[in-house]
Formats: sequence, structure tokens, C-alpha cells
Amino acid sequence: MRLSEALPLGDRELVAFVGAGGKKTAMGRLAAEGTERGYDVGYTTTTRMPPPPDLPLTVADVEASPYAVAEDEPPAAFAASWVADPERVDRKVEGFDPDALDDFFARGIFDWLVVKADGARRREFKAPGPDEPAVPDRATHVVPVASVAAVGDLLDEATVHRPERVAAITDLAVGDAITPEAVGAVLASPDGGLKGAPDAATVTPVVNKADTPERRETARAVLDHAIGRTDRFDRGLVTSFERDVCLPVEGRPSRRRA
Repeated sequence: MRLSEALPLGDRELVAFVGAGGKKTAMGRLAAEGTERGYDVGYTTTTRMPPPPDLPLTVADVEASPYAVAEDEPPAAFAASWVADPERVDRKVEGFDPDALDDFFARGIFDWLVVKADGARRREFKAPGPDEPAVPDRATHVVPVASVAAVGDLLDEATVHRPERVAAITDLAVGDAITPEAVGAVLASPDGGLKGAPDAATVTPVVNKADTPERRETARAVLDHAIGRTDRFDRGLVTSFERDVCLPVEGRPSRRRA
């Protein structure tokens, strides 16, 4: 199943990605799928990001010149400014305040707007900081991402961005082995994957890097724990973008919102 079908997405969508372990890859996948379906897709951030390698990039003030980003053939990336001294990469751009993207989305320049709404410093798993994530209020979908590769590793800075915040949400201590239950708890937490999600948005957790049958079973266990903790999840997705895997895990009907 395609990612855009599994979420599922309609004709006008603002999709905000949070978490760690595959946000940029998932955003690129949606940009490609939306274009194939005939939609104009924009790709941007409310934080910082490296320029996506496969998309044209416009650096412009969307509040002053909103149509400047439409000069490139979609799918297209856009940002507010270049970062002078980026960390860990050669080039990085600064994005927009969520309110600016809300106004921009309302103009209808793009059919789909995919937004990176927090950072993870290339870790496999995270819990958001005090000022994260920066999700636009008009987001129609929020996608919390975690990598199943984190399960079994230690809850430390080598694998997890802000391990102390993960520990505060779960029963783990920093240095413990990460369990499927812990990943599910963070995805479903108001202080984790649900933080900042607008009430009207559909929230669909994605457990990525399920590259083997064994990892897919672990990812399903993560989602079972996550779905059992909140009414916000109608389903979750087990993915391996490397292996072209996208498998829905349905929530229990009794837990679905009306």
C-alpha cells in the first residue's frame, strides 16, 4: 500500500511530521506520490532542515511574496533563509513559523503541504523538547514517526534524542534497554507523539525501518501498545521505505473516534 493511501490523504492536506527515524524520507515519498496523483505538493519546515536532494528549493519570505515558491514545477521545497553555520551538514535552511504556514496553506498554492515540524539530530527515536513540535494549527494530519531499530538499544544519546524526556514518559531509566512498550508509550503520549497535534487533525503513528520480518513483528507490537493507549489513533503504519513496505495496523473499533 502507498503511504498516501494508507494515511489516507485527500485533495487538500497539510501533513506535519514529528519524531525520529524517517521523517524526511516519508515526506519525500508523499511528494512523489502526490505528484503522481496529479497534486501540486510543497515541502517545507517549521524548524531547520537540509535542502531535500531531489526537489528544487526556493528561499523566500512567503508572507511578503507567497507566490514566489510557485515558480518551480512542483513538487518543490521552500524555506525562509539559509542557516549561516549549520551543524552536522554542509547546508541547512530555516523554515517558517506555524502561523505563516497556516496562512500560506489557506492560499491554496499547493494541494498538499508536507511539513517537518521538529528535529531529531539523526537519532532513531525521540520525545519532544519544551518548545517542540511546531505544528501548524491547520494541519489535517500529524504523523509521529519512530524507528523500530531503536528497540533493544539503550536509552542513551547515541540512539535517542532527549533520552531523559523519554524516561519521563515511560517506565525506563536512562541506560535501560528500549522496549516496544516504551516506544508505543511515547508515540501515544500527550508529551510525546501527540504533543501539539490539533484536535481536528488525524494522527497516524508510523514505525519505520521494519526492514525484516522480525522487525515488522516488533513494529506491530509497538503500534499495538500505542493504539491501546489513546483514542486519537484509528490505525498505525509499519513501514520500510528501503524495502517499499507500508502495512496498516488497525485500531480496535471500540477505540475509534466518532
